[in-house]
Amino acid sequence: MSKPAHLEPSELGTKEYWDKLYANEISNHAHDPSDTGTVWFDDSDAEAKLIEFLSSSPDLFPSNDSYDNTSFLDLGTGNGSLLFGLRDAGWRGPMLGVDYSSASVEFARRIASSRSSSETISFLEHDILHSSPSALLSPHYPPHGWDVVLDKGTFDAISLSSETDSPTGRRVSESYKPNILPLVSEGGLFLVTSCNWTEDELRSWFEGGDSSKDEESKERKTEWGFQLVGRVAYPSFSFGGVKGQTISSLCFRKVKNPRS
Repeated sequence: MSKPAHLEPSELGTKEYWDKLYANEISNHAHDPSDTGTVWFDDSDAEAKLIEFLSSSPDLFPSNDSYDNTSFLDLGTGNGSLLFGLRDAGWRGPMLGVDYSSASVEFARRIASSRSSSETISFLEHDILHSSPSALLSPHYPPHGWDVVLDKGTFDAISLSSETDSPTGRRVSESYKPNILPLVSEGGLFLVTSCNWTEDELRSWFEGGDSSKDEESKERKTEWGFQLVGRVAYPSFSFGGVKGQTISSLCFRKVKNPRS
């Protein structure tokens, strides 16, 4: 399955943009503690729909006590809103939100400290593309991967980056899948939400094969991959005889590659 054409780079693909945005949101929060910042895709009620999807799909989880034990890793956590929503919905397992913006992490921690929930949510500064996945695994985190890895707009931002991978010269968005695969437990879930890519395009990015030529990518390709297991429905529209929706959310399961 071929990959879609890359997006034109924009400032939303730069760390400077997000550092500035979250520094501003920290300032706003300091003046008004009820101001907890921007909730991305709020106009589509995405967070509520994602939480409802996970909470109403017991077949996605192998055990009956999923609410107690399921671990969540939120990539590009921003203000931590999605994790807070999951906690409020009754999910009590380990939760970690990571972001490459230190201002984002500080903001999420400030919000967490003001909440009354007794179950801790951790936040950590971490660059998905330039840090080892092992930093988010043992010894302090689930050693064999997280049960659910979340991405709400992070792949969108990475897709808007002009940065390239120095060894290959490829856009860094092509490095995203091999960097997140080790973070998902065997049989675990990756739930991604995008406003820039259609469902078919997300499938080609995450369910398709790796187009990279390096040996490490080939090795990863033979071991594990993602298989589509669900989608989140949003209000649709029709234009020119084509039906679509403003954002897309797909759920993939990490599975053994049948060719291995």
